[in-house]
Amino acid sequence: MDNDSEQSPWYRDSRLVEPPFQLVKCFKNLRGPSYRFVSLFPWNLGSLQSLGELYSDHLSNEWPRFVQTYAGLTVIGNAEELYLVPSVSSSGKQKKQIRLDTKAGPITAVAWALNGGSPLEPLLVIALSSIVCVYSVRLGEPTSFLRGHGGSITSIAVHPRVPFYVCTTSSDQTARIYDLDRFPDDANPFANPFWNPGTGPSKGGAPHGLRPSERTEWGRGQCTTILAGGRSGGHFAAVTCAAFHPTFPLIATGGMDRVVKIWRVHGFKGVLNREDKPLYSSTLVHRSSVASIAWLAEDTLFTHCTSTEFSSQRVVPPTEQSIEGEEKLEWVGSPGRIVILRWLGLNRFFPPGETRHQEVQRGCVADYQESSSFTVIASIPLPYYPHTPHLNVFGDVYHDHIILVTHGRSIRLLNASHVPHLEATEFPTDDEQFPTAFVAQTRLRAEETTDAKWLRKNEWVGSLGWTIDLDPIFAGGESIQAVDMGLNGGMIAAVGSNGSMWIWMKSM
Repeated sequence: MDNDSEQSPWYRDSRLVEPPFQLVKCFKNLRGPSYRFVSLFPWNLGSLQSLGELYSDHLSNEWPRFVQTYAGLTVIGNAEELYLVPSVSSSGKQKKQIRLDTKAGPITAVAWALNGGSPLEPLLVIALSSIVCVYSVRLGEPTSFLRGHGGSITSIAVHPRVPFYVCTTSSDQTARIYDLDRFPDDANPFANPFWNPGTGPSKGGAPHGLRPSERTEWGRGQCTTILAGGRSGGHFAAVTCAAFHPTFPLIATGGMDRVVKIWRVHGFKGVLNREDKPLYSSTLVHRSSVASIAWLAEDTLFTHCTSTEFSSQRVVPPTEQSIEGEEKLEWVGSPGRIVILRWLGLNRFFPPGETRHQEVQRGCVADYQESSSFTVIASIPLPYYPHTPHLNVFGDVYHDHIILVTHGRSIRLLNASHVPHLEATEFPTDDEQFPTAFVAQTRLRAEETTDAKWLRKNEWVGSLGWTIDLDPIFAGGESIQAVDMGLNGGMIAAVGSNGSMWIWMKSM
């Protein structure tokens, strides 16, 4: 291998056959419960550059020691229990149980956050059904309980630059943004923004109110923004995923209504806000429920959907027709799909070169109800239909985005920038196909091409990325249920269907 290849990271070398990871630790628990969650401590030495001024201005001396203390720490668990697993180099107990009262409901999501008041104190944000529990890793106990959602929480997203801003999505068709650095407004519990056509503070609870009549927060943390469902431009089913934009005051959401939305976020300055009109909303991206979403660039989104079955009408061939022109209803299976799209409206709302942006921004009806202001960069079907594998995206502005896909005893690694782009299609001249029908037909034709190309003989993995295969000796009949990457891309942790955990480290 030449010198240029040695200097290039492994995930940019298309000639590399196997990724440079070695299994270094395996926690076997072959009769344990199936683990659903795995989340690595997400920060490293270089993370200080991407965090906000609160961290980068005065923590440069303390940050290395903080990272060294918690690097490699992993939280794993399922609906009934969570455990903290120390880093690979740590000695002593293999794991420590996070003791929570799960009578409030099952654990549905977990994520890492930081305390704004004590920036070097890591927090775990844990969803107990519809309640948000904030757990201090240093103290080993919960410090806050935040209520508000009217249904089970489906996912938790943490802002990459301001890690005490947390968004929770829920089956109540809403998403809520919490500021973990603020204290509850107990003195004025009815200080709600008005809801048109009313002119006074609203006292509505979940899913439309920020300040219901009863107390919603215990401890530190306050809901500052609610992205309302249903009315005008909100989701019409459970919201399943969310992702903060790394630089602009935006957040993207996806839901079971197969809609991808991009919202303007107003609550970063302590103003309570309710929003029901996103800047972008489209059902043309996916055919089924949106399972995950992530920002790959300023105007580029990664999304993936679940596999599904849907009915389709086709013209019956002459040999099968009993009546000329008869149409037959048949069920068609559609695999889960990765879609990378570019939002074309970013520069319209955030013009290049401008540092100050309007606090209130509104698009037109075509923006928040059915927008065609996007282009699909890539649309790749996931293999293994009808099973939808677990996906996770690792990366930031300092590291290429790596897509991790689990299936059986294998982990697939894809560099998002290596995913093949769709071929360009000529713009239609028929006015009836502009714009929505054209977008939908173009997407369907592109999907048919990629379906035939990547699903033929199940050659998807060999064509698109790298594979880590778990040796049967360490698998014990298990399948990998969830995976995460950390330590600046140098560590991979996965959990199995019978309670085992595996850790891979990048070889030097």
